[in-house]
Amino acid sequence: MVNRYSVLILPICFLVSCSGNTEAEAEVFKSDTTVIYDTYPVLEQEVIPIMEQLQMCTTSDTVDYLPPCDNQYFQVFKYRPERPWTDGFIVEMIPGLFNAPVHQVVIVEGYYGKYKIINQYFGHLLEMRTSPGGYNELLIGYDDPDIGIVAIKHEWKEVHYDVTDVEDIDGHLVLPEFKDSINNLLLPAFAAGH
Repeated sequence: MVNRYSVLILPICFLVSCSGNTEAEAEVFKSDTTVIYDTYPVLEQEVIPIMEQLQMCTTSDTVDYLPPCDNQYFQVFKYRPERPWTDGFIVEMIPGLFNAPVHQVVIVEGYYGKYKIINQYFGHLLEMRTSPGGYNELLIGYDDPDIGIVAIKHEWKEVHYDVTDVEDIDGHLVLPEFKDSINNLLLPAFAAGH
């Protein structure tokens, strides 16, 4: 009789011990959110020569076709928080620069000391959220004259950012039951940034 119970208990103990979470499974990535304000702090010194190289701005008094490299016109952010500024950064420009009537968000990427713009969007940065891949998710607001501010999440996809989800329309969260239809309707219209 003892033998029969031990035969039944042994598999149950094995199943219970195998179903327990390991430490790796118990670790859940906790994203940090940075809300972006219109404070325009002083520009990081490391980004100014890069912005000049890309002809976004100038430090010279004799160049009159580019705006000065100044926080009156630009603010910069890291989109890879653990990496140095020289690996890449985000530039947000005030409306009116380069004949754009709205804010512009430009993603600059560094490749072995050379820099290029990998994304450009005609909107303003609302939030950045850390992600397990090391690239922040971006929430960019686009001004639509008919419906207001459309807040769209952008995620890193291999070599650039791509639009992935409409989160908010004019201050109202998009409900889960409407996500698919709203994303199918609005994402193609706002994917015009490159």
